Amino acid sequence: MTINLHAYGCGSPIRLSVIQAMAKGSGAVYFSPDANPNYLGGDSIVWGLIRGADKLMLSTRANGCNFYQVDNAYFGRNIFYRVTPNALQFTGLPRGVLNNRYEQILKILGKSIMPWNKSRNGPIVICPSSDMLHRFYGGTLSHWIEAVTREIQKHTERPIFIRHKELSPKDDIDELIHQAWCVVTHVSAAALDSLRLGVPIITTGACAASALATPINQIEKPVMADGREALFSLLANAQFTVEEMNNNNIIDIVTSLSADYLNTTVAK
Repeated sequence: MTINLHAYGCGSPIRLSVIQAMAKGSGAVYFSPDANPNYLGGDSIVWGLIRGADKLMLSTRANGCNFYQVDNAYFGRNIFYRVTPNALQFTGLPRGVLNNRYEQILKILGKSIMPWNKSRNGPIVICPSSDMLHRFYGGTLSHWIEAVTREIQKHTERPIFIRHKELSPKDDIDELIHQAWCVVTHVSAAALDSLRLGVPIITTGACAASALATPINQIEKPVMADGREALFSLLANAQFTVEEMNNNNIIDIVTSLSADYLNTTVAK
């Protein structure tokens, strides 16, 4: 049950319709389109990380209430949008596949989960998260790149390629990483692209893909474990179209999903 629910668009120039749809479907009592809005108490629907979103989430939790962070999809950007209770992403691995929604979404995208690629011979590809996300966690993008590169070089002599993130990437990341030895990121969705392509990953932060990540000191023997279908099924059920947001109480859906998922989460 939500408490005095407010929705905050945080001044996003292109995503206000997403938050408006979720506000309507979830029964919010007020919608604010403004950047850097004041926290109005109760539970919060919040778009993104900037324009005051970070302060809203902190204020909501400090008030003993729940926030529901809305952001770009785990996969299917600009079609689906992820919604996470009291966090930026779902993390962990369910015991098994929840349903076939992930297959339906991947089919729309013309993608599928490929077998682990055991014959890859490309470089280690570093896919940094955005600078604003690194700052949200108290660091900077440049410091992370320097630190993670140094750490990788302690454990391997393989070549390293850095793919800097663009707001609207012009290249298909699949072409870059499908033969990579592994993909290294902090919490970027590039890790999910990599898992889908059968390429191992290293994540330095807790994110949706971390349950299947390799420790950085094992980069020469990366993990290629079972569980990718289960992971993608969880994430597919935690992202929605604008129409789904408009016509359903997404807060009830993700709250129920979170409760069921937490009851079936297994340690790595």
